[in-house]
Order: sequence, then structure tokens, then C-alpha cells
Amino acid sequence: MMDELEQSKQAGTFTISPGKDIYGELTLAGRDTSLYLRDKELFNPLTIPDQCVKGVLHDLKRVTLIKCITMSGLGHTNRGEETYNFASIFPHYVVHGDHHINPDDKTITEAHFVVDDASTLFYDFDAFGSLIDARPFIEQIAHANGLEREIRTGPHPQILYFTGKREIFAAETVLGRISASHNPSHNIGGPDGVFLKNTIFVTIAFLEAVTFDEAIDHTSTLLKYLEMLVGRPQNLLKLNLRVVDNDERPILLQVYWSMPPKRKSSLGEQNPHPADVLLDAVQQPDAFSRVLACWLGRQEVWHDARLRFSNSFQQKYGIDRLIGSANMFDILPDSAVPPDVQLSEELECATNNCRLIFKNLPESIERNSVLNALGRVGKSALRHKIRHRAQLLINTVGERFPDLFKVTDAAVDCRNHYVHGSKPLFDYSKDFNAIIFFTNTLEFVFAASDLIEAGWDVRAWCDNYTSMSHPFGRYRANYAKNLQKLRCCLP
Repeated sequence: MMDELEQSKQAGTFTISPGKDIYGELTLAGRDTSLYLRDKELFNPLTIPDQCVKGVLHDLKRVTLIKCITMSGLGHTNRGEETYNFASIFPHYVVHGDHHINPDDKTITEAHFVVDDASTLFYDFDAFGSLIDARPFIEQIAHANGLEREIRTGPHPQILYFTGKREIFAAETVLGRISASHNPSHNIGGPDGVFLKNTIFVTIAFLEAVTFDEAIDHTSTLLKYLEMLVGRPQNLLKLNLRVVDNDERPILLQVYWSMPPKRKSSLGEQNPHPADVLLDAVQQPDAFSRVLACWLGRQEVWHDARLRFSNSFQQKYGIDRLIGSANMFDILPDSAVPPDVQLSEELECATNNCRLIFKNLPESIERNSVLNALGRVGKSALRHKIRHRAQLLINTVGERFPDLFKVTDAAVDCRNHYVHGSKPLFDYSKDFNAIIFFTNTLEFVFAASDLIEAGWDVRAWCDNYTSMSHPFGRYRANYAKNLQKLRCCLP
């Protein structure tokens, strides 16, 4: 849910073309978000420039509707001799504030967002607290505001506090300065009591101003990284953007994302435990920052493979997830996989001769299949790519994952059966747990090797206790048992 804007409905005037302002009602309701437009004169909702609509609500709030889709063409209604025309538009994003934005302009300097597992990801337990015995301090605190009236104290005072250290960590990255911080709110007290409530924001202060799409893309990238650390997809609760206007004044705008990143709820889902988060930003902020900076430094070339991992991670187990978990190794950049094999002179000569023979044959599926296979001779195969990534784990914590190559090879054989129809090692349909084990192995090897290269201390993680709330913790704890079951299935 995107904060307090959810389920709101406001009316105003909206510009759908230069010089054309008409009445509209904006409803924010997730996938059912809509802008209902109505006017006595004819208008064309299909010609919205750049899929962007700007409006001024009745409370004078400015809204910019971005990536708009016309849900229905122009309709009209008659009542007696009166007629009005109407249309409905779906905006993917609605930006609220005191100013409009032009989505294609590089005016966004910061992005601030909140996720639902923030207090687990950034488990700063000692930042807030209460005194066990407040009696020695209550007199001084009660009179600190300098009020003229007498403040009476009693024998059972209570003091709640925030230590005042807002910033949890900060990292200089290719995107800019990324940080997480406490943002406590409170009331002034009174007979109904007093509260001190905290919201943890993650902030990207960009190296240079970016467009709206770039801000969303960078936010999504960081969100996927945090999801991997905490072990499950995140619900995006709030997103704010800071922009600079023509007078160089910073302005904070709220973003309503009609279809934001959202976790599918499941019955009996275990909430993540702080001890299971892969990196500790509170106790080891420097290490957290270094790994984050290195991980983001490779995002441009790793983008496709990481996106495939993110789309697969924590989805429902099945054949498609297994295949996707294997295929993401095939789209890794060249720097992340073993180089092509240098063929011997005899083998290269034989390959060229075979290619010449088959090229001279009539066109057919079989002929093309052989030519494709000859073109892959010497290339790094999927099995080799996965082994190459798994070697990073074997080099550091191999004793915790014995026979890891045997598991990854069996996972590739299983994938090949469902993709190419090759002979199965055993009846996979009778042992679906093996498919789950293969899938978890591939995903763990992919993400763990990525983090290791970014500087993650996998040895320290292996030595830590796990409550198994993170899928990698469960994988580690159950590896020996699942390996034994697999050995019984393999020929």
C-alpha cells in the first residue's frame, strides 16, 4: 500500500493537450486507479502528449500523471438537451506536490523509499528505548522546556528516548550516495499520552539529476538487492522524490505507484529474522557499504541475469522456475563465466571440416541443428558456467556444501530433460523435492557467488546461527539431508 494516498478520491482540472483543461476525478486505488475526465466539448483522450497529464486538484495540490493509458475511448451521455463527453485513463504513476514535473527532464536529485521489512534489514535495536528507572532524571527533563507553570512529577515516571543517531549506514556508489536513516515522529503529549514512532527511509542521493524513469529504475535495482538480503520480495510502502525547480529550490514530491512492487502473501509465511539477513548494516556498516557499492558497480553488465534471478526468486516452485534458475547463468556477462576453451589443432580442423560438410547439405532442421552444435564447440557450456560460479563457494566454504558439483550437474541434467527432452537421471515426477533442491541450489549459487565477488564474507555467514527465515539459511541447514536423498536417487 502506497501510504496515506491509497483509496483517496479528488477532483480538479486536468490538461490533456495544450490549452485544453477539463474537469476530472482522480481515484487512487491500486490497479483500479483512474482519472475520469468529463467535458461538454469533444476531446480526444488518445492524443495525450508523452502519456503525461498534469492537473490541479481542488485543494490546489499539483499532480503529474505519468505513463497514462486510455482505458476507454471517448463516450458521451445525453440528458434532455444537455450532453457531456467522458473518458477514463489509467496512470501508472501519480506525482503529488506543490509543483508539476516533466518526466523526461533531469530534475530529480534524490529518491526516498520505505519497505515493509526495513526494521529487519536495518535492525538498530538500541536506537530507541525506555529507562528502567526514570526517577533520577524526571525533574530535570520535566522542566527542560522552560514552561512557566509548575510540572508535577510523581513516584513512577517513564521516559522514552531516541538516541539521536539518524543515519544507519551510507555508501558512495555508482548511483550516488545511498543511505538508510531513522525518521522518528512524535506528538507533544497531553492527557492521552505520548508516542515516539519511527520510519526507516532508504535514500539515493544521485550523483547528478536524473529523469523520472531513471529514478524508478535505480530505486527498483536497489529494492531487488535488499530483497535478496532479507530473503523475500518487499512491499513498497512509500516513495518520495526530491526535485530542483528553475530557482534551484529543493522540492519534495510524493509518488503514488499504481502497481508497485508487492509481495504475494502466503499462508503460514515466516517473517524474516534480523539474524538471517545476509549483511548487517548496523553492526558492520562499512562492510555493508563496500559490498553494496561493488554489487551496484556491476549492475549494468549483470542486469539481465539479476533480473531473471529476481523474477524467479521466491516464486512458486515448478518446472518453469527450475528452467529459469538454470538459464540465468547463460545470460551472465563474459567476465562472470569461464573463457572459451582453446581447441587443439586437430579438433579445430575436424570441426571446420564437419561444418563444411554439413553446410553443403540441403537445408533441414537436422542439418541446422548439427551446425549449431558445431558452432558451440569450445564455447563455455551451461554446466561449465554453473561450476565456475559454484567454485567460489567451494574455495571458501566447500566443506559446508560437499559434492556441490554433483548437485549442480544433476540440476542441469534435470533442466535439459525438460528443455531438450534428454534422458532423465531418475523419475523426477515421483520426487518433486529433488526439483526443489535443484532450484534452490541454482539460485543459491547464483546469488552467493555474486555477493562473494562483491566482498561478502560467506564464511562468517556460514558460522552464524540461522532461524531459517531466509531461504539461503534453510538451504544451508538442510543441504546435507537433501544431498543424501539425491544420492539415493542418482544412478
